[in-house]
Amino acid sequence: MALESRLSTSPFLDDRQWRSLLRDIHAGQVLPVIGPELVTITTADGQQISLYRHLAAELAKRLRIPIPQGEAPTLNAVTCSWLLSGNSCKEIYDEVRDLVDKLDAQPSRALLDLTSISDFALFISTTFDPLISQALEHNNPGFLPEQNGLDFHPSNPRDLPSQLPAPFLFHILGTHNTYPDFVIWEEDYIEYICGLLEKQDNLRLVFDHLRNKDLLLIGSPFNDWIVRFFLRVAKGKRFSAPREQGRLDYVADEPGTIAPPTIFFYEQEVGSTRIIPGNPSDFACELARQWRECYSLSTGGDLLQSMSDELPRGSVFISYSHDDQSAALELARGLMAAKIPVWLDKKRLSAGENFERQLENAIKNEASFFISLISKNTESDKTRYVHRERAWAAQHQVDGFVYYIPVLIDKLATVEYEPPQLSAIHRTLLLHGRVTSDFARRMQSLVEEYRNSGRPKG
Repeated sequence: MALESRLSTSPFLDDRQWRSLLRDIHAGQVLPVIGPELVTITTADGQQISLYRHLAAELAKRLRIPIPQGEAPTLNAVTCSWLLSGNSCKEIYDEVRDLVDKLDAQPSRALLDLTSISDFALFISTTFDPLISQALEHNNPGFLPEQNGLDFHPSNPRDLPSQLPAPFLFHILGTHNTYPDFVIWEEDYIEYICGLLEKQDNLRLVFDHLRNKDLLLIGSPFNDWIVRFFLRVAKGKRFSAPREQGRLDYVADEPGTIAPPTIFFYEQEVGSTRIIPGNPSDFACELARQWRECYSLSTGGDLLQSMSDELPRGSVFISYSHDDQSAALELARGLMAAKIPVWLDKKRLSAGENFERQLENAIKNEASFFISLISKNTESDKTRYVHRERAWAAQHQVDGFVYYIPVLIDKLATVEYEPPQLSAIHRTLLLHGRVTSDFARRMQSLVEEYRNSGRPKG
């Protein structure tokens, strides 16, 4: 279906602007930059509040800094009050680290939605909390923060890997674990952004992305003046300098956060930055919804439709009963999110003799691994077609090597209809086909070993 016909009326942008933004995202041209106002937590009474406003209030309590009634403190204001009283800045970092370590919060719907957009290979975070990393892990079972993430500090400038394992998260202003500090108040912003500027030779790939991608800043990454400073450093030239035709950066935030003179400067004088007014969390959710309608394979029909008719060599074969299709698709999506090639048979109901021979050949000679989905349905009838597939796979299984991978998608007291010679193989429980981090990492390791040296030993 054409992109124009799949867009639905929504706030923030008109249809033409949505088309342009979504196409650029799908082409890998847009780099999301996540700011503090997009990071929210749910209070005990169910309200969504900014995590950083919450941390500022808790920090003020710990340091016994008085806050005028009805005023919402900021981390910058609390830090300044503390320092003006002659105290050390180190205590600020120590207290904030402790607050974040003890934080009992889950990623917001906005973060989960934004990080579900698989066309984003790289995320830039200007925050120091772990919630964005947790959102990425939720949507990508194989995501490991230590492998798929990097924290910047001016004293230890580490560049992005040349082969970027998508998705990847770069904390451009440090995290609460960055030694010895991270960005809490305005002086930190200045030091980190100047550090980026000074360390450009060590951060060639970081700056390649910042300069060559259209930036999508969501949720007030900084105060008004620092937004301009960051964009100037990121792009490496004056705002008013001519840009490649069609290139555009975006700033999505509440109208009151960015001052009217700045909006006028961006849209009228510069012309290469579009302000998207509105709640940044609402925008992130709407962006994800629009992207899913246009490009996501989130529905079963779309995912099956995208499968080739023949199994690509080296793909993981998923064997399932027709009645378990939803669980098979859930498993496939989870493995695909972990960058594991999978294949599901979509012709099973019309398979003739010729196709059956092709299917047998694919199982025995083309697939890297065979995942057998075991369920109440497969155990209800030993004449189901899946048992024929599993018999072929059993013929290909060699003792001491990994090929046949049984997965329980229902809780079963006993399993009777799997090939008896494979009954000793450990079965993994993935209820309803939901992929766990451990299973995704195991499959990533197996597929990598298969590519490098052939079938791995069990």
